[in-house]
Amino acid sequence: MAKDIREKIKKFLVEKNIPVFGVAPAEILNDKAPEGFRPKDMIKTAKSVLVLGKPLPIGVFHTPKPMKNKFYTQAFSTYYKSMNDVTNSIALMLEDEGFLSLPVPAYSPITFHDGEPRGLLSLKHAAVEAGIGIMGKNSLLIHPQLGNVLRFGGLLTTMDWQEEKPPIEEDLCPADCHKCEKVCPVSAIDNGNINKMKCMGHCISHTLIPPKMLLPSMKWVLKKSRMLSDFMDMFVYNFFESYGIDCVACLKACPRFPRI
Repeated sequence: MAKDIREKIKKFLVEKNIPVFGVAPAEILNDKAPEGFRPKDMIKTAKSVLVLGKPLPIGVFHTPKPMKNKFYTQAFSTYYKSMNDVTNSIALMLEDEGFLSLPVPAYSPITFHDGEPRGLLSLKHAAVEAGIGIMGKNSLLIHPQLGNVLRFGGLLTTMDWQEEKPPIEEDLCPADCHKCEKVCPVSAIDNGNINKMKCMGHCISHTLIPPKMLLPSMKWVLKKSRMLSDFMDMFVYNFFESYGIDCVACLKACPRFPRI
């Protein structure tokens, strides 16, 4: 039965034009993720995290500056919604076979932890544990063939899904490469550590976002106040489902950015 549902889901992913798929053991993420963001915090008996990915068209990163990445913004917004549709369908397939399953939102809602925004469960970290790729210094996942332009969806399930991980033999983010750090306009990248509030203040375009100069200092305030963090969760959920992106400098500077 388990083999049949695995084959059915993989066939469904091909039909939906989703080329990247992997499975991470929930146990590994339970050990590595902070409390509140672990698979077992959402489904206590979760055994597997299914991760699916799809690359964005390279053309959306090459539009002129006056367009302010509008094509890119529209593309990733569409991808996130389609990923959610696919993971909802897969969850239903698994539950028809008796495996409790929970689709993980591809983007929104996000929540604040230690003063910084993060997803309910990190699909990028799950993708790393699934053998899909490695995390670059700018926190973007790098796939051996498709580069750093993947967008992800995922779900938790109580099914113990054993999937072979393809070996990644190539060094996709060499220790001596710092191109993403050097090109960042606000110096938000420091050897794999990202100042998310500084990045967000420069990167995200939205009429309701606080002034850029306030965001880095807000991290300290948010870490001290659970009430304010809860307010920011609600604020972001209601107003930031759709937003503009003003900066993709680190993504394009990476040697793993796909070239045509």
